[in-house]
Amino acid sequence: MIKTLLIVLGAIGTAGLANVQGQTIDVQFNDDSINLIYDGGAGSPSPLPVMTGVAVIGSAGDVWNQVTAANLTYAAPPLGATTVSPVALNNVNGAPTGVSLTLSAPNGTYNANSVNWGNASPFTTAGSPYSALMQTCLVANNGSGPVGNVTLTGLAVGQAYDLYVYCASDQNVPAGGRTGTFTVGANSQNYTWDGVTSTLVNGVSYLEFAGITSVGGTLVIDFGNATAETDFNGLQLVAVPEPGTLALLGMGLPLFFIRRRK
Repeated sequence: MIKTLLIVLGAIGTAGLANVQGQTIDVQFNDDSINLIYDGGAGSPSPLPVMTGVAVIGSAGDVWNQVTAANLTYAAPPLGATTVSPVALNNVNGAPTGVSLTLSAPNGTYNANSVNWGNASPFTTAGSPYSALMQTCLVANNGSGPVGNVTLTGLAVGQAYDLYVYCASDQNVPAGGRTGTFTVGANSQNYTWDGVTSTLVNGVSYLEFAGITSVGGTLVIDFGNATAETDFNGLQLVAVPEPGTLALLGMGLPLFFIRRRK
């Protein structure tokens, strides 16, 4: 007897793609404790601009999670920023993901667009579409303290992710730029912020960690090194499709019939 098994691979492929898109998470760190303590925030934009849409990856209208003053407390303001409690994160469509974020920024948070200090972000002066994302940052200045970290929990165990971290600040940098460090598990990368770039350049204003996996559903992003300031504006985390899902999508056929003889 010949039985015909109908497998709707086109539908499976579409569902797989939607599932991957649903696991894209964007986060902006949007606070300016250093400005508030030292100049009362008088030179900072109010309210602080909110990022939406595309960065290295993404689509127009993508929602970015905001980590703001309401989520943070300070051990010795403006220093020692930590989250009051885990911040629940939504995906780029605004739907809950079950993923939460906590952080530690030893040297507080900073707004690169304070007009009182005259060191505006080049992204803003150039009218860049990434100005909102690059205007504020977590700071770890490791000549005077420990590294900072951002921890994500509730991730899928065994799932591979591509991680993009953003790392620009204002124009006030030493000759040759400011070299910071990000470490995720056994993977460590440096960037050198030059104070003039106004677009997204790997190794200058962002870094990519490709194909990383969580440890038991937790991903720790350390930032900072022993000698230089490291700035952390935000991140994008996207689930990487499994090879089988990519193969199905590449076929572009809605139906496949597998004939089995019994």
